[in-house]
Amino acid sequence: MDDDTDNPPPRPRPTRDLPSRRAKTKAPARETRATAAYFTSSSNTQTSPSSTEAEHQAPSRNLRSLRPQREKRKPVSLATSSSSTPAKSTKRQRVQPPVAGTHLLHRRRRARSSDIVGDLLLDNSSLSPPWRTLPYHVWLRVFSFIAAPIRNPASRIDDFTEAVNTLLSGARTCRSTAEPALAVLYKCPPFYRAYNKSPQASFVQFLQTLAFAPSKTLIRYRPKVEILRIDVDTFLTKRINGQQLQLKQVVKHLPRLACLELYHPADDPPYRDLNTHLRWRVSKDDLLDGLAPLPGGDSSVGDKTTTTALKSWRWNSRLTPTDLSLDRLSEMHALPGFWSLRKVAYVNYQLPSTTQFSARARESQEAQNSDLQAIARLATSITALPDLQHLVIESSTLANGLLLDRLPKTLTHLELVNCWEITSEDMSTFLMSHGNSLVHLTLKHCQSLSLGFLPVLGTSCPNLAHLEVDLSYFRHHESYADNKPEYITLLEVDQVPTWPSSIQSIEIINMRKWTREAAEMFFGSLMKNAKALPILRRLEFKVILNIEWRQRREMRRSLVDQMTRVFKRKSPPPRDQKTICRYNEMKLKDVDEPRDELQMLRPATRRSTRITNQSSTPLSNKYDTPPKSRSNLSKDVPVTRSLRSFKSISKFDADDEDSSEDELAMGNTATRRSNSRTTTARAAGLRGDEFIHGLCDVVDIQVDNQRPAERQYDMDDFLDSAEESDPEWNSDEDELFT
Repeated sequence: MDDDTDNPPPRPRPTRDLPSRRAKTKAPARETRATAAYFTSSSNTQTSPSSTEAEHQAPSRNLRSLRPQREKRKPVSLATSSSSTPAKSTKRQRVQPPVAGTHLLHRRRRARSSDIVGDLLLDNSSLSPPWRTLPYHVWLRVFSFIAAPIRNPASRIDDFTEAVNTLLSGARTCRSTAEPALAVLYKCPPFYRAYNKSPQASFVQFLQTLAFAPSKTLIRYRPKVEILRIDVDTFLTKRINGQQLQLKQVVKHLPRLACLELYHPADDPPYRDLNTHLRWRVSKDDLLDGLAPLPGGDSSVGDKTTTTALKSWRWNSRLTPTDLSLDRLSEMHALPGFWSLRKVAYVNYQLPSTTQFSARARESQEAQNSDLQAIARLATSITALPDLQHLVIESSTLANGLLLDRLPKTLTHLELVNCWEITSEDMSTFLMSHGNSLVHLTLKHCQSLSLGFLPVLGTSCPNLAHLEVDLSYFRHHESYADNKPEYITLLEVDQVPTWPSSIQSIEIINMRKWTREAAEMFFGSLMKNAKALPILRRLEFKVILNIEWRQRREMRRSLVDQMTRVFKRKSPPPRDQKTICRYNEMKLKDVDEPRDELQMLRPATRRSTRITNQSSTPLSNKYDTPPKSRSNLSKDVPVTRSLRSFKSISKFDADDEDSSEDELAMGNTATRRSNSRTTTARAAGLRGDEFIHGLCDVVDIQVDNQRPAERQYDMDDFLDSAEESDPEWNSDEDELFT
């Protein structure tokens, strides 16, 4: 053969785009998944003769583990290292002699810290507690906390819906959470508010569930119902499945029912439909038969065998017939179903002179006698309840000074809502005679009531914890404005309020018809008595002053800011704990114990704090000065204290108050606490005798001249929802020529 045929064709010159074959097949620096897959695929595929020949020439490879292996470090002997590498010159360091026993403490600290870290890692390894084995009462407490908005009629609809959906999700999660979630949900059935379907449909489903025999259901629903709020206009006045529903059908299957409230939307704000006639009336026999035990009932299957003893009931003059009139209520309260009432409400009970007499005859003696008899009957029905603690009187002219004097002295919660006849003089007389046991005092929409009773509040109510006053009023007639206050002045300058030491929350909103001087006196009484209010945690005021806007701005900058500095809590927010592990606090404290032991091993030095501060500042030898005398040091201390207050307010200053050097060396905690508060007060711009309370979680004070309205509009009233918004215009969707 010719030379041209014997010689193989020349290989193309390797370029960047076309590398040589040797570069492709050479052994990689380390084993990876990509290289292993490449060599495996190359051995199974057909290649050219040149590539096959190159592969045969390459040595065979045994694919090992894909994880790279580290090379072991070779041990180096001292002789080899000394002969091969020259020794490096190291600078000689001065070694300080350790304190006696220090090495033992350091060793103990390392051992304890390693044990604690191991315990923490062990705890963090299992972040989930045994959900399926948690007891029933634990889940019941958890779900009860979630269901708080369901039991509160004044809660927002969003919170209400979220609570209901959470309980339903918990009931569908597993068997261990189904019964406690349903128990909390049925404790106060949420059918009285529309959250995802009509309340009437929910009420019908609720009655159907109670109608099932307990032996045929997995969970006993009847004993779980304790609170029942029924809207008369929605459930009892309309026909359900062609039949008129009776109250007996609802109550007869509930053995543990404690709260039964029948209400009508006409009794709610703005209280302009109080004279509207309602067709539905509760029957006395129907009510008593529903509370009575079932004839032939069996307690083993969940039937009611005893009379239901109510704890809360609501009387409404428009929902009761003549056999349940005001003069018959004392007899009803003597029955077993009402004897143990702790909360009772009277709604829309008016004076007979305003309902049964003409306008000319209201001032007659006969009308006055009928009013006195009605007040006496109401007081008799109230005093007939021995365990009464919470009294609610709403939209009633029978509530006046004569009725307050006849109330029992064991009340712990008095709530007056939309009572026009109550005045500050009547309230002051009541508090001085009946205020010793009061814990809650709620006054809302009382048009004739001012704050003139506050001067006797501190001395008359030593146990008062919550004070809530709403000074907004509603129109009696929608055609003209008759919702102005009936008092002349809200609070005089000389009527200085007094506050009990047991007060926890104060909420007074829509404070109007007073002067700036009276407002300053009102807030000044709180700041002066801040030291005597140790458990005060909430302050909420809305002040309405008809003054110039510059003066209101000055009040916000001076008075409101000063109230915030005195009462607002200054502690940092709680730590964001995103795990439910419980760390061993005792072991965590052991980490800091060796530090105290080291301090105890060192020789005790008795030095003053002011000497420490002076010696801690390094001075060069060039500007050395002779030591100052004690009088010169005392002159320099105020300058140092003022500078230190700007750097750190909470830092302890030994010169704020006179204290001996022995107390400072021993670290008197009480002295440090008082000194820190004094330093904080001075840095805040207050006088030296001002007391910083700093324990209130809520301090909300608003100062404006906005006229109170029946409905306050907010941002949500002017936002369109996503469903109601118009879709974006798209020209491709227009079909004009079809």
